Parts: sequence; C-alpha cells; structure tokens
Amino acid sequence: MSRYLTLRALGLAVVAVVLMAAMVVLGLWQLGTYDDQQRTAAKTQLTRDPVPLDKVVGPDDPFPADGVGRPVTVSGVYLAAEQLYVDGFGGADARYAVVTPLLTESGSAVLVVRGSAHQPAADVPQGEVRVTGVLEPATSEGAPLDADRVTDGLRISALVSEVSVDLYGGYVVATTAASTGLEPVTPDPPAPSRWAGLRNLLYAVQWWLFAAFVAFMWWRAVNDETATGVRDQVG
Repeated sequence: MSRYLTLRALGLAVVAVVLMAAMVVLGLWQLGTYDDQQRTAAKTQLTRDPVPLDKVVGPDDPFPADGVGRPVTVSGVYLAAEQLYVDGFGGADARYAVVTPLLTESGSAVLVVRGSAHQPAADVPQGEVRVTGVLEPATSEGAPLDADRVTDGLRISALVSEVSVDLYGGYVVATTAASTGLEPVTPDPPAPSRWAGLRNLLYAVQWWLFAAFVAFMWWRAVNDETATGVRDQVG
C-alpha cells in the first residue's frame, strides 16, 4: 500500500473515530435520559390519589399485579397485642419496622408498617384510625416470629398463625405521619411502565447503530482504496 493510501486511511480513521465517539456519547446520554424517565414514572405512581383498599384487593383475593405501589386508604382498629417487628426492613430509617395488624370492617386485618424503631417495642394508637399508605405484596422470604415477635420479612403465609384473624394478601406502608416515637419507612417505588422513556431508549440504539454504520463505511472506504491501489500497481 502506498504512503498516500496509508495517510488517507489514517485520516479516514481519525474522522471515523471522532464521529463514532460522538455518537456513542449521544447514545449514552439518551440511555441516561431513559433511566431518568423510568425513575420519574415510578415515583409518579406513588403520588396517585389513594383509593380504598378493598377497591384494589379484597381480604380473600390474590394480590393483583397492578396493586404494587398503589396508594390506598384503609380504616379500622389496630390489634395492639399482635404487633410484630421486621428486622432490616427495606426503607426503614431504624433497625426494626413496626408492623401492626389493622382490623377492618371486613373482619380481616391488613398488616400496616407504621414506622420504624431502634428496639422491638412501640406504642399503638387506640380506637379507630384511618391510614393512608402504599400497598405492597407479601415478601417471598420471612421466618416465623420469635419470642419477641421479630421476623425478617413479611411473608403472609408465615404470619397467618401469628394473628387471630385472617390477613390480606399484602401489606400497607403508611405514608401518613408516623406515630409518636417512630421513624419513617419509605415505600419502594413500583416498577415503571415499560413504555416510560421508550423514545429515548430507541434514540440511544439509533445513535449506536449510526456509530456501527460509520465503522462499516470506514472499513469499506479503506478496503476499496486498497483494492484500487493494488489494481493500479498490477496494471
């Protein structure tokens, strides 16, 4: 290959690398925007107007797929003697999440995560209360209660024998002001819609395809120049 062809190939390579780098960066920017849109969409679901719990799931119903992260309201009386504690609960500011069964007019109780504490002990509000919170499905792990009524998860099937009434198939993380002496628990945001930010994801893929196309065109141009040079030398 002649020196001219070598310099031309290097020049084309420099241009191609610059273009490809710019397109990769633009693709990463669009991917970051997609992630931001996903997080925003998930947080937005937590700000929806709450609806009565029984409009989302009944006491004997399986947990609905669209119930995850749904803001709800529920009224009833706390079963103080059956309060329990979850060690290491996600989103809890203190070590133990304080969980109290709330007996509703249905005759069943829903577990309410009222807040968190540094010790497995907390006072319980008396009389009828109205709770606003976020509905979550039962966890897949959770041991039976120990002597201090402490567990490591809210697995409903492991807790039904620990409460004197039937339990709903999920629990509520209270978003109203925590009871006196309790620290807050932040509910996990639900999974966002698969369509949230989809345009930005497609733009990211598009920029990366452009980068691949530039690489192909560089290879094609260099290959054609090389072939032409060889033919000229042979001729």
